[in-house]
Amino acid sequence: MNPTSFENQNQPRWQRLEDMVAATEKGRAPDDVEQIPTLFRQTCHDLAIAQNRLHRRALIERLNELAIRSYRSLERRSAGGWERIFQTLTVTFPKAFRSEWRLFWFCSLIFWGPFLAFALWTPHDPEWAMALLGPKQMIALEEMYGGHETTQEFLRKEHGSDFMMFCFYIYNNVGIDLRTFAGGLLGGVGSLFILLFNGLQIGASTGYIHHACSPTSFYCFTTGHSAPELLGMVISGMAGMRLGLAFLLPGPHDRKTALQLGGRRAILLLAGAAALTAFAAIIEGFWSARILAPWIKYTFGACMWTATIAYLTLAGRNSNHAP
Repeated sequence: MNPTSFENQNQPRWQRLEDMVAATEKGRAPDDVEQIPTLFRQTCHDLAIAQNRLHRRALIERLNELAIRSYRSLERRSAGGWERIFQTLTVTFPKAFRSEWRLFWFCSLIFWGPFLAFALWTPHDPEWAMALLGPKQMIALEEMYGGHETTQEFLRKEHGSDFMMFCFYIYNNVGIDLRTFAGGLLGGVGSLFILLFNGLQIGASTGYIHHACSPTSFYCFTTGHSAPELLGMVISGMAGMRLGLAFLLPGPHDRKTALQLGGRRAILLLAGAAALTAFAAIIEGFWSARILAPWIKYTFGACMWTATIAYLTLAGRNSNHAP
C-alpha cells in the first residue's frame, strides 16, 4: 500500500479519535467513548507502520501526537481513587443506565410481570403459589410475618443483631445480583431466567402473605428497602443482557471487540446495581426490623422509591463527563 492510500484509508479513523480525545479533554462525553482504547491501539499500530515505511514526517508527528493525547486521556479516566468512585456512582452509572432504557423496560417486564400476576392472583387462588413456595417456605413466611413483634423476634432469632442482618443481606442480595449478571454469559438467557424466577418467587410470597399472614407486618418490613433492592436486581439483569447481546449481536465489530465494549458497559451497570443493593442492605439491617408506626414506615418507603427513581433518572444529567 503506497503512502497516499495508507492515509486515505485510515484518515476517517484518525479524525474520529482526534474528535473523541478533544471532547474528553474539554470534559465532554462522546457517545462512543468506550471505543477510545481500541482506536488508540490501532493508531499506535498505524504509527509503527508509518515509521517503519518512512512515510512523510508530518504524518508521523501527527500520529505520535495523537497517540500521546489518547494515552493521557485514558490515564486520566483510569485515575481518581475515591473521587473516581464518587464520579462513577453520581454521574457515570446513572448516565449508562439511562442509555440502556430499552433493556430496562424489557428486564422490568420479565421481573414485574410475573411478580404482579402472582401477587394479585394468589389471594384468590393460592394453589399455584403454594406449589411454587413449598411447605418450608410457607412456614417461614408465617413465622416471620405474623405481626410486628413476630417479625422482629424471627429476625433476632435468625441473625442475632442488626449488624449480622446487614452482613447476611449483603451476602445474599449482592450474590443474587452477581448470579443474575453471570447468567448473561449464556447469551442473556440465564439472566432472563433468574429475573423471571425471582419475579415468580417474590410475587408468590407477596400473594401468600396476603392470604395467610399479616400484610401490614410484611409491608412495614419491606417498604423501606424495596426500591434500591428490587431495582438493583433488575439492573443486574440489564448488565447480564448487555453482555449476552454483545456476544450474540456484535454489530459492526468482531465478536471479541464487541464483548470488550459490551463488557465494560455491563460491569458499570453491575457496579451500580451492587451499590444500590448494598445500600438496601444497610436499610434492611438497621431500619426495616424496627417497630414503628406503619405510617412512618410507609412514608419512609415512599421517600425511598421517589429518591431512587430520581437518582436513576436525574443524576448526572447536567454533567459533561464521559460515561
